[in-house]
Amino acid sequence: MDIAVQVRGLHKSFGELQVLKGVSLDIPNGEVVSIIGPSGSGKSTLARCVCNLEDIDQGEIALYGRRADKGGMSNKEQSQLVGMIFQQFNLFPHLSVLDNIILSPMKVRGIAREQAISKAAELLDRVGLSEKIDSRPNELSGGQQQRVAIARALAMEPRIMVFDEPTSALDPELVGEVLEVIAELAGSGMTMMIITHEMSFAKDVSNRVVFMADGAILEQGPPEQVLERPQEERTRTFLQRMLPHHTNVKGAEI
Repeated sequence: MDIAVQVRGLHKSFGELQVLKGVSLDIPNGEVVSIIGPSGSGKSTLARCVCNLEDIDQGEIALYGRRADKGGMSNKEQSQLVGMIFQQFNLFPHLSVLDNIILSPMKVRGIAREQAISKAAELLDRVGLSEKIDSRPNELSGGQQQRVAIARALAMEPRIMVFDEPTSALDPELVGEVLEVIAELAGSGMTMMIITHEMSFAKDVSNRVVFMADGAILEQGPPEQVLERPQEERTRTFLQRMLPHHTNVKGAEI
């Protein structure tokens, strides 16, 4: 089996705060993994370490069999393998939607401008924003900005996409349009790691759900098992708080 992401014994601290405590995780090529858990559990730090946005203290991270931590892979190589979508959209406010999308392919991959523009137009059509190609970020809703951010990441043609709570900064009525785009990507066979608090979405799009708490993975398995028949009391307690109107979690009145 081709393993896209391999994490072994990952430890990460910020000062005296130990955020990741020996996390190990494999994500096979083409798998969609949703990572859930309470705030402070280490989910976002794990995502940032996989994307080489944080230095790790101990352990190993490999992408398609190549070490990616501790300088094992250049930033250019990393950016061509992994695209990351953040809670905040991080678009350049002074650039148009088009220029936001074509900047990295031209600068990092050396793609010709005409080719980059053609790809950007294709991606904007894919995320439903063709008419916004000349707009500035401040002319877009939050949901539209996040969809542009997804198009920008896809323009680098990464093999893996990492989403760090991509809807947490959005007004509730805008969440659906972003989740729809992510679901379409999941259906396309792309390898994905999704940090999310959208439990029903995780159930619908994931091959596997991973539950983290206190810097460790406590439980993982098929979505129906983890979300409806959790084995760990800590998982059940979390789901009780996240799904107060549901009663289909074994062993818990939710």
